[in-house]
Amino acid sequence: MDTRALLLLGRRNLASSRLRVALTALAVMMGVAFVVASFVLSDGLRATFNAIVEDTSGDIDATVRAAGDFAEVTFQAQTIDEGVLDIVSAVDGVDEALPALTSSKIVPIDGDGEAIETMGPPILAANQQDSPTASITLEEGELPDDPGEFAIDLTSADTYGFEVGRSYDVVGVDGREPFTLVGTTRFGEDNALAGAVLMTFTLDEVQRLDGRVDEVNQIEVTAQSGVSAETLIANLETALPPGLEAVGSAVIVEEGQEDFGAIVDVFGNILLAFALVSVFVSTFIIANTFNILLGQRIRQLALIRALGASKRQVRLTALFEAFVVGVAASIVGLGVGVA
Repeated sequence: MDTRALLLLGRRNLASSRLRVALTALAVMMGVAFVVASFVLSDGLRATFNAIVEDTSGDIDATVRAAGDFAEVTFQAQTIDEGVLDIVSAVDGVDEALPALTSSKIVPIDGDGEAIETMGPPILAANQQDSPTASITLEEGELPDDPGEFAIDLTSADTYGFEVGRSYDVVGVDGREPFTLVGTTRFGEDNALAGAVLMTFTLDEVQRLDGRVDEVNQIEVTAQSGVSAETLIANLETALPPGLEAVGSAVIVEEGQEDFGAIVDVFGNILLAFALVSVFVSTFIIANTFNILLGQRIRQLALIRALGASKRQVRLTALFEAFVVGVAASIVGLGVGVA
């Protein structure tokens, strides 16, 4: 029997069972879409966080920090004494040395008196740095330079209804107190914070609100013209007291991207597990659908066998229908997953 005639029969079978084809295609599309979406979302998050790390540390020649990540007894993030800034500033080759402190203990209160909440991303407070290399720049108003003032990133200001010039309460380790919003800021070129809220204060205010007076996370250092980053780091290592180290921006960027990458991998694996469950269930639905369909076509299959079709040709007819449904639904699922 002519194979083209059997393929034509397969096309007519598809056309005559539109509802069955649509539901089967939906099962395929959803399974493919879930798998694709898990990979696209994971890769998108990884790219976003990589850009955040690069925006934060890309223009810094060296960073002075504690030699270990955590304190041995309390297992809390290590800080360094702010007085180290005087030592660093006096090192040969240093053009600018800026203390940096970031806190996750400080929460703003919106105009309705409600504490800001996010769906996972952190709420961060950092000291505002007045430097050309600062990753946080002014968008509107002015930068905080006095006690009782703060700024917030422009996306969060728009999302939560913060207005420059108004007073808002801020909660720190010592409780709730009023602050004046003096400006909005931009993080990097695109303010790509992936849903995080970023506030800035003077260094003294961040230290007080966080309960870490005279402490900073690190000191960010830029080299004088003509001084290489390697020479600067070597000079710093010679001058620093025990327990401190100086590392280049490449190390900071790599470590930050690895830390964020590990979190994204866990999140992506969870999404992928749900997607694979969906594919597994869809496989059974599709297999059962085609088994039932073939069972209902016994008379048709017997007739085409009587007309001379081989077993291989009969099998080809069923596989052709499955192929058409699978390819079409997979293409649509790919687009839906990316979207």
